[in-house]
Amino acid sequence: MDYGELYNATKAAFTDALAEHKSRPRLMRIDAFDAEDEDGTPVRVIGVLDDNDAMKFVVVEEDEDGAIFPVARQLIYRKGAAKAA
Repeated sequence: MDYGELYNATKAAFTDALAEHKSRPRLMRIDAFDAEDEDGTPVRVIGVLDDNDAMKFVVVEEDEDGAIFPVARQLIYRKGAAKAA
């Protein structure tokens, strides 16, 4: 195998490996603020996800047991605007 064949084989291997690897969304931290979801439920926005397809807000949700967890939401309204929409 000559240098050109080795180069092309290595390049093809890296190109194939990178094509199979989906990049992870990037989390951008922002100053937290209070907002509402589409139902008018108050949420606390703590960041923004950029996943190359769409920007999504990261909000903190709480379940009935008091556990909190982050959730990505695409549609968030400023306080008082959800009911008007």
